[in-house]
Amino acid sequence: MKKILIYIFLFVLLTGCDNNEKKEEIKETKVEEIEEKETSNNFEVEVYKKTTIKELTGDEDLKEIDTNKLGNQIIKYEYNGNIKEINVNVVDKTPPYIGIGDHYSHIINTNFTFEQDVICVDNYDKDIKCNIIGDYKIDELGETPLKIEATDKSGNKTEKEFNLRVIEKPAKDNENIDIKNIKLEDGVALMIDVSKWQKDIDWKKVKESGINYAMMRLGTQKGIDDESVLDAYFDTNIKEAQKNGIKVGVYYYSYANDKEDIIKQANWVVEQLKNYKIDLFVSLDWECWKYFNGFNFNIHEFNEMGREFLNIISKNGYKAMNYGSKNYLENIWDIEEYDTWLAHYTDKTNYSKKYIIWQFTDRGIVPGINSVVDLNYFYYNNKEV
Repeated sequence: MKKILIYIFLFVLLTGCDNNEKKEEIKETKVEEIEEKETSNNFEVEVYKKTTIKELTGDEDLKEIDTNKLGNQIIKYEYNGNIKEINVNVVDKTPPYIGIGDHYSHIINTNFTFEQDVICVDNYDKDIKCNIIGDYKIDELGETPLKIEATDKSGNKTEKEFNLRVIEKPAKDNENIDIKNIKLEDGVALMIDVSKWQKDIDWKKVKESGINYAMMRLGTQKGIDDESVLDAYFDTNIKEAQKNGIKVGVYYYSYANDKEDIIKQANWVVEQLKNYKIDLFVSLDWECWKYFNGFNFNIHEFNEMGREFLNIISKNGYKAMNYGSKNYLENIWDIEEYDTWLAHYTDKTNYSKKYIIWQFTDRGIVPGINSVVDLNYFYYNNKEV
């Protein structure tokens, strides 16, 4: 009898402990679920990243969240008859960009233009400054190891090491490239781009040399905050080129420093093109990098400005395109919805994104043109022309 009572007591004791443990587990699980539910209403989003309530919560609400300004915002929305609330914290975790390689060359006894030449820009903040760390002299030939750094208001920091080279003479120009020595792959054609700098061109000879495509400067802004003017040779160039069976696209050289400026320029381009047939692309050519720091852009605003130009061109029925060098296309430009005209002066480019035209030299030799000219590879299989 005693044995039976002892067994019953032990069973109750053990199972009782087990029940208590299970209760504790259940209690802990409920606490965790509550904590998870509370924290699941808080979201962190990178500034300028396009996102919707659905992408954050999974709820079928396609309302786009405003991510153009840093900070917290409480968003209320209705879902399945219930009013829901989420907290979105827009943050900047992208470090500034410093446009310098492993060295910077300065020609002795000339103005030191480092602050103009080296772009220092942030994706969000506008007043980013680059600081050189280390002592250096610009009036003595030689090479000095230095560091340059920039920090944005969110604490993101970029540091780069480089050598300051004080040299006596500038580097020599690249050698000329005669088109008769160029071998083309299937689906690739040679293209030239011209402006008033080539002066009078014999387009019949150009065509006979095997050139079937040309981009030509329609016009340019006369200077910062100035008016647009037609390239002095454009009318003759386009008429003579097309008369000789060469397909033509155009580009506009811009100094724009805000949206208002570039909208005016895009509308000017559209107005000029009404008098001509354009076979290929209409490209934006913005290359005012030595003024970039002074324009006080952030990267987002700069791209929105360029996008505005291309949107207007596209809405008017033309094939909009953006021109840029490899470095700036990789680090500053971000308009991938439009075709790209890549500039990279090398035998073999390692640019990894898509492009339709690759400008590979500014030292081309073409019959019918009495000066050097830009040469391009046109990947016509990638675009119906």
